[in-house]
Amino acid sequence: MKLGINRKQWIMVIVLLMGTLLAVLNMSVVTPALPSIMKDLGVDSTTVQWLSSGYSLVEAMVIPLAAFLMGRFSTRRLFIGCISLFAAGSLVAAFASTFPLLMVGRVLQALCTGAIMPMVTAVILLVFPKESRGTAMGITGLVVGFAPALGPSVSGVIIDSFGWRTLFFIMVAVSLIVIALAAVYLRNFDGFQPGAFDLVSVLLSSVGLACLLYGLSTFTSTGNMMLTVSLIVVGVLLVAVFVRRQLKAKEPMLRVGILANRTYAHSVIIVACMQAALMGCNVMVPMFIQTVLGASATASGLAMLPGALIGACCGIVSGRMFDKYGIRKVALPGLTVMTIGGVLMALLGADASVILTACAYTVLYAGLMFAMTPVNTWGINALDNENIGHAQSVTNTVGQIASSMGTALIVSISALSTTLAPTATGHAQSILGSTLAFAAIAVILAVALITALLATRTHRGTTKRTLVGQ
Repeated sequence: MKLGINRKQWIMVIVLLMGTLLAVLNMSVVTPALPSIMKDLGVDSTTVQWLSSGYSLVEAMVIPLAAFLMGRFSTRRLFIGCISLFAAGSLVAAFASTFPLLMVGRVLQALCTGAIMPMVTAVILLVFPKESRGTAMGITGLVVGFAPALGPSVSGVIIDSFGWRTLFFIMVAVSLIVIALAAVYLRNFDGFQPGAFDLVSVLLSSVGLACLLYGLSTFTSTGNMMLTVSLIVVGVLLVAVFVRRQLKAKEPMLRVGILANRTYAHSVIIVACMQAALMGCNVMVPMFIQTVLGASATASGLAMLPGALIGACCGIVSGRMFDKYGIRKVALPGLTVMTIGGVLMALLGADASVILTACAYTVLYAGLMFAMTPVNTWGINALDNENIGHAQSVTNTVGQIASSMGTALIVSISALSTTLAPTATGHAQSILGSTLAFAAIAVILAVALITALLATRTHRGTTKRTLVGQ
């Protein structure tokens, strides 16, 4: 099948996808390392989870600025600059002797990811002709979907063999290779108009989300409940002011007004619940396998591999089925299976095995990925074509915020074990904490299922609606 691009353009696409793969892998490779980092740097679970939740939060802050950055900088300068920043962050993380310094490295990495992901998608759409863009996005989706399958299993082996710092050294090396290739093969693309930059909006969203996240992450372990509650309240108020400002602005940084479309709003809620639960699960599963079951980082990574592989296949199949059967017949079975997987995770105990944990995780992940594509497409189909680009920004931003908040909340809930069982052994507290966390995940997944049941019961298919360039 001819895709209408030449050899040089293919090389450019490959270089861009290497940058995308590096950015996506960076999120998943760290989760099996969390128990080792806790031990080496002397931090607890509510602190170490910031490596995941803080990363998602920073990424969410940067995504709305992507349009401004693409209009302000040339393609080559932005791509090479972002990957250079990523390499610098990886180097800082590799040599970090304290947790705050490691967190600085992760923030630098997240700044790169938030800027580069929207840019890569936009450039690939420009490289391919309109009649081949569906295939182009399928290739991009395959790369993004493959990373969660590859990351934990490979990183687990590396951690057990060489230590967690090696992960970041490898990222530095790969980043330098991508930079060299981009300098030779990547050319600039015209047509990106400068997006709106509103410093007040940036400050409102950044400070508001940071206050909210910190409050949620320390809610069950704080020594000053008044301060924690105050931070949550301040965070909610600042985010509310940010939303109001976007609704009134002529050129909003984030067009949140499209959430007035009920179908799209329901899809965003469902996806946000799924991403919150998934990120929380991806943090808790390695901790459960390594701290409760006493297995290795390699085992925790391999336990997550079947679910990621099957889930990637489910996403492709369900997308095709959605076009034929509509939202209810495809998404609801996936959401049901996903929720069953959450319940199975909650039932795991000290007598569970790595294989049993892997099976429960596979059920959850496969069901979630089977539902994700139909729910996303269903929501976007409800919008006019002119709003699709804005919808991607809103969905991605809300999804990253949900991932960040979900991780913080779930890990914070797991820390309740020390309050509920103060005289129990450390191992018994770990078991109770894991049970509480997995139960919270099951509840969040059930909310997604119930929302879908209510939102789609009167829906009459919009699956044939044209999306992009048609």
